[in-house]
Amino acid sequence: MKINYKEISVVTRCPFCGKAHFTEMNEMDYLDWQDGALIQDVMPYLSAQEREHLISGICEDCWNKMFSDMDSEDSLYEEDEN
Repeated sequence: MKINYKEISVVTRCPFCGKAHFTEMNEMDYLDWQDGALIQDVMPYLSAQEREHLISGICEDCWNKMFSDMDSEDSLYEEDEN
């Protein structure tokens, strides 16, 4: 049972292009992640793209440019499109 349902917006900036990205999440989930919990365990409601952006800061466009030679089956950002 979650006691705190306060929503926060975390802003990250892509280290490659500088584009800002805002991600909404539960404050307690964010604090649990910062304390060492696995992001996929405390924020399963976020997409893989959103979780990766929180971890690395890399935006979807830059991610796709960096890994454009990968097979589409391996692409992180194509996971949620199907």
